Amino acid sequence: MLKPPRIKSSYAIVDVTSGRLALQRFLKSHAGVPVIIRGVLTDPFGGDDGVSIEFNMDVQSIQVVGP
Repeated sequence: MLKPPRIKSSYAIVDVTSGRLALQRFLKSHAGVPVIIRGVLTDPFGGDDGVSIEFNMDVQSIQVVGP
């Protein structure tokens, strides 16, 4: 069985459904909110631009871990 490769990422987009308006208001006056995202990377979203490839993720949970 093949092992998944080690990966590195510095950017992600999250499609927020529940709590989206409250998060939008919060972020207007705060620099950010730390979270832990658990999910499954499923397939490429785009092509290789020579630097990175975006991937779709089925998000299983998002946990806010700070203010």
